[in-house]
Amino acid sequence: MGKNDERLIVKNGNVFDSLTGKIKKNTTIAISGKQIVWVGANDSFEKEKNDQVIKADGKTVLPGLVESHVHLASTCSAQSERVHLRTKTAMWHYIALNNAQKHLASGFTCVRDCGAMPGWIPSLRRIIDMGIFAGPRLVVSDNGIGQWGNQEAIGPDYMLDYYQKVGEVLTGVDGIKHAVRERKRAGADFIKTLTTGGVLHGMDSKLGMSLFLDEELEAMVEEAERLGMHVACHAHGLEGIRSAVKAGIHTIEHGSFLDEETADLMVKKGTFLVPTQMALAGLLSADILQQLPPEVQIKTKNTGKRSREAHKIAYEKGVKIAVGTDAGTPGNFHGTTGTEIKFMVENVGMTPVEALQAATIVGAKCVHLDDKIGVIEKGKIADIVISNKNPLEDITVVENPKNFSHVIKDGKIMVEKGVITYFSP
Repeated sequence: MGKNDERLIVKNGNVFDSLTGKIKKNTTIAISGKQIVWVGANDSFEKEKNDQVIKADGKTVLPGLVESHVHLASTCSAQSERVHLRTKTAMWHYIALNNAQKHLASGFTCVRDCGAMPGWIPSLRRIIDMGIFAGPRLVVSDNGIGQWGNQEAIGPDYMLDYYQKVGEVLTGVDGIKHAVRERKRAGADFIKTLTTGGVLHGMDSKLGMSLFLDEELEAMVEEAERLGMHVACHAHGLEGIRSAVKAGIHTIEHGSFLDEETADLMVKKGTFLVPTQMALAGLLSADILQQLPPEVQIKTKNTGKRSREAHKIAYEKGVKIAVGTDAGTPGNFHGTTGTEIKFMVENVGMTPVEALQAATIVGAKCVHLDDKIGVIEKGKIADIVISNKNPLEDITVVENPKNFSHVIKDGKIMVEKGVITYFSP
């Protein structure tokens, strides 16, 4: 490296090793461009003339955090129909950007978006990758693959007709494979699908039934893997979870009614679980719950109680668990994923070390980016969070972005004390 090359140095911090769960005290990190080029003991560090130095004495240095399930083009309102009627289509791009920046400001340098209208989030990913705006690294699914006619459709007829036009998937193996290819063409990094109904979708949206035929799910996985993509599956009910796991789907989203037998199968298959406890916490808050239809209130209460039990089963059985919130659902606000990390400790039974691993290296593996992010070591992309306090001593530290003195993404300081400071040159 030439002496005139400017490096960014994180000097003399206590680095969290996400692979071992240990803290490496008095460690310095050297960054050149987007990449970590040196990690070692501070007393072995050799400063160069043009180095930009961040003093991290006494601070905890974390890999950039990973959020494995959000919907950036969503407003978190319980009155979604009203919001849609009052929002012009072009406005959703700005809403998604604002939400993405909230995640970055809270220390999450990588975010997996699990579905929006066609083209919206792949376009945002490209804008962020170009450095035009500050934002997290986006892993996007574009428009999900759903079984048409599987559950109650909510909204004005003209809106439903449009959804059918842009999202209908033809029945059978060939229809599924074509849908996977179409999403790849549109810029998707992975496929989002669903094998059960949803909590919010009304009385005819069944959590217990399994959508899609087994051969359709298997074809989805086969075609996605052939194209270099993984598959994430929304699944609340047991039958839908089991069908997805058997088909080889890579990540189960929610997993609300998981049992021990299916958890064992997930361990055997290497399937990830993304619990999204923040989603039900938001729905169960008094202000949100009273705005929901009566049948949805009942379903929400039942699912909320059972899901905590299911997630404990998954943890105790050794299922790989990544942090994700489903942010964008009612009362589930973007930029608050630190609370999900806390829930992994309080509700699931993880240690603080395990919860931070779920939000770093395990999350990176879940979104298939562990060759690039999730750990602080030479050769990895420089996504780093510097915390004034040690979250291993108090996990609630991660809930407040102001506890983070710096958020570094792609080797650039993008956030300081919860405020975005990076702007396009």
